[in-house]
Amino acid sequence: MHTDFLPTQKIPVSQLYAWNSRRAVPLDISLCNRGCVIRDRFSGTAFLASTDDQGYIRGATLFAETRDHLAHGILSEITGCKWINEYSREWPHYRCWTEAERDAHALAVAADLAEDRAEADGISIEEAFAIEYRVVYDMHPVAIADRRVAA
Repeated sequence: MHTDFLPTQKIPVSQLYAWNSRRAVPLDISLCNRGCVIRDRFSGTAFLASTDDQGYIRGATLFAETRDHLAHGILSEITGCKWINEYSREWPHYRCWTEAERDAHALAVAADLAEDRAEADGISIEEAFAIEYRVVYDMHPVAIADRRVAA
């Protein structure tokens, strides 16, 4: 089982290392091709933090059998910003960082779902695509674009 988390501010990977170095017992952090793996030595809690090409942490996945509330505290402590999990009502607000990401995400999801909607509703694929695009686009507003980088 896993739980996904999103930061509410832009966090450079360098900040992850800087904040972690302030802890009495630092976490184990190792970079890999998909981001970085973060492991708490005491609890065994582990995350995979995904990064983008600009060096920002885009999200984190907690690997555990249950939704661990300790995860919010660990993520906040090592990054200096608030995080939300996929069960939060705020989740859609932090899904896309820029208007271009919002548009690209809506296009990709609409392309995946348009054929099913067209068949179910008895409408053309173009109409179904337009409906799906608008639904996904409206669901994920850009909330993080104007946020400062967490310091």
